[in-house]
Amino acid sequence: MSASFKYSALNASGKTVSGEVDAASKSEAMRKLLSDGYQPISVMGVSRGIKSREAKDEDAPIHLKAADVVSFTEELAELLEAGLPLEPALSSMAQRDESGRLKEISSRLRKWITEGNPMHSALPRTSKQFDPLYCNLVKAGEASGSLRTILHQHAIYLKTQIELKSKLISAMIYPAFLLIACIGVVCVFIFYLLPQITTLLDGMTGGKPFGVIVAIQLGDLLRNHWLTMLIGLIILMFLVKIWHTPERNKQTWDKYKMKIPLYGKVITFGFYVQWLKTLGNLVGNGVPLVEALELTQETVTNRHAKHHLKDLILKVKDGYKLTHSMRASKIFTPNMIDLISVGESTGKLSKSLNRASAYYDKRLNVMLSNLVGIISPVILISMALLVGALCWTMIQAIYESIGNLRSK
Repeated sequence: MSASFKYSALNASGKTVSGEVDAASKSEAMRKLLSDGYQPISVMGVSRGIKSREAKDEDAPIHLKAADVVSFTEELAELLEAGLPLEPALSSMAQRDESGRLKEISSRLRKWITEGNPMHSALPRTSKQFDPLYCNLVKAGEASGSLRTILHQHAIYLKTQIELKSKLISAMIYPAFLLIACIGVVCVFIFYLLPQITTLLDGMTGGKPFGVIVAIQLGDLLRNHWLTMLIGLIILMFLVKIWHTPERNKQTWDKYKMKIPLYGKVITFGFYVQWLKTLGNLVGNGVPLVEALELTQETVTNRHAKHHLKDLILKVKDGYKLTHSMRASKIFTPNMIDLISVGESTGKLSKSLNRASAYYDKRLNVMLSNLVGIISPVILISMALLVGALCWTMIQAIYESIGNLRSK
C-alpha cells in the first residue's frame, strides 16, 4: 500500500515548489519526482491516518539480538572481502532467505545508502542495536577505505563479548541458586524464627548473647522499616541518576570506573585494545595520523579517556611525536609507549600498533578469565559466612535457653 510524502523540490526553471506525492516508499517518491523533472530537496512522510502509520512502521528501527548483529557484521565483511562493493553486497544479503531480520536490515541499509546516506548514519536508523561504537567504527572504515577489515575485527570483538557474557552466566547459575536459597533462609530466620526466639529469651533471666542481640535489632529494623528503606533506596537511585546526567559527572564516573579493583583493569585494557586496533587499521590503510587519531577518538566510549585523547591530538597537531603525546596524557602504560616508539622510529607505526594491540588483547583475555574464575568462589564464600553467622546465632540462642531452663 502506498503512503503520502510531502516534498520540496526544484523545478526545471530552478524555482522551489512543494506538494505531496503518493508512493510505496521514500525512495520511490524521490524516483517519481526525478522522472517528473524535479530535483528533490526534502521528502518526508505525511502524518495522515493509516497511510502515515504504515510509512512510519516501514522505517521503524528493527530490534536485533546480539547474535544477529554478529551474523550481519560477519556476512558483510566476507562479501566485502570477496571484492563486492558495499551496495551490491547489501543487495546480495537482502535476497537471502535464512533470516527475516537480517534480510530486512540489509534491504533498508541498501535503500538509504542508494539515497546518498553514508552507512554510519543509516545504521542507527535501521536498528538501535548498532550502538555509537559500531557506527563510529564504520565511519572510520568508510573514511579510510578499510571497512571490511574493521567489520571483520569488530565481529571478532562482538563474539568475544558474547562469549564473555555466556561464561559469566554459566559461572553464575549455581551461585545464583544458592543466593536465592540463602535469601529464603534469611527471610525465614528474620520473619519467623527470630520473633519466636525473642519471645522465648524475653521470658528468661540473664543477658542475651551478642550475636542474638545484633540479629534481633537487625530483624526489628527490617520488619518495622522495610517500606521506608525501599522508598529511600528508590530516592537514592533517582538522585544518582540526576547526578549522572551532566557530562562532567559522567566523565568523573568513567574515571573512577577505571580504578575499581579487577574490573577497572578490564575496562582500561579493553580501551587499550580497541584504540590500538582501530588506530593501527587506519594508519595501515594510509590515513594521515592526525585524521586517524580523530576518527579513533570517536570510537572511544569512556569519557575520561576521550578527554585525554583530545589533548593528545592537539599535541600531535602541534608537531609532537605520538609517543611523546601518549606519555604526556598519562593514561597509557610505559610498556605500551615503548612498543609503539620502536615502530614510530623505524617508520612502521601501523605494525607496532597492531603488535601492541595483540599483546594487550592477550592480557585482557587472561584478566577476563581470572575475573570469571573469582566471581563464583567469592559469592559462595560470602553466602557460607552469612549462613554460618545465622547458624551460630541460632545455636547461641538455643544454648542460652537451655542454660536458663537448667538454672531454674
